[in-house]
Amino acid sequence: MKQLLYILLFFNILNADKVQQNIFNPQQAQTITYKVKVTDDNNQIVLGTAVALSSDGKLITAYHVIDTQKNITVINNKGISYKAKLGKVSLKNDLAYLYIDAKNIPFVKLANKTVLGENIYILSYDNLLLKGIVSKNNKKNIIVNLDTKEGTSGGGVFNKNNELIAILLNEDILTKTSYAVKPIMFKEINETFLHEKKMLSRSNNYDTSYCENKDDLKVWAKIAKSDNLKIQEYHALFIGLCKKVKNHDLTTDEAQVIFENAKKRLFNK
Repeated sequence: MKQLLYILLFFNILNADKVQQNIFNPQQAQTITYKVKVTDDNNQIVLGTAVALSSDGKLITAYHVIDTQKNITVINNKGISYKAKLGKVSLKNDLAYLYIDAKNIPFVKLANKTVLGENIYILSYDNLLLKGIVSKNNKKNIIVNLDTKEGTSGGGVFNKNNELIAILLNEDILTKTSYAVKPIMFKEINETFLHEKKMLSRSNNYDTSYCENKDDLKVWAKIAKSDNLKIQEYHALFIGLCKKVKNHDLTTDEAQVIFENAKKRLFNK
């Protein structure tokens, strides 16, 4: 009888370990999450989040967090600061590598797969933890049902096992969802950072279909009544840019650059 009890106790311990592995651990996520502090040429401060990918100081963040950088500092969850060196980037995928002089630091494990509807957890540098689900699961990216906040860009999207399933890039204020890119795209981070951005060459693209999307227009109509002045400014800019493209005063590409820059300025995304 006593032997049977020992066997049952042993299996209970094993099962408890399995259950524990299937519960997201915020403290574990904190150890691999870093605050990114960027100073630009105008001495303005931009804040974002990064995730440790290796024990020897390789981090990843969103490219738009560091695209105006003059110097970059990253800070771990214990408050220790590191001078960061910028590595390769990917403008198209909005990703960038950072390197710090550190050894044997905790780092994240990459998830093997992502499932539509699975629970996800997003942690920002200031320990804002958000829980949601995978609302759309594409080969290269995911959409989550969360309206993320300032400074979360570059942060990790984790599954219940604390594995990294994506890096958060931006939010869509119209649909109140957020977009994140999967680790499969890390292999495309192979460009050298150029501090001076080249202006877009003049094109003949005056497509205004994005101004006439019925679903988007319905959402714009709802938020146009918002008391939030930032959203009001964003909406007014959208209307103005649409008119300028229709009048051929701006190309679609130029309007998109202005729109995205305004989004970063207003919402730090």
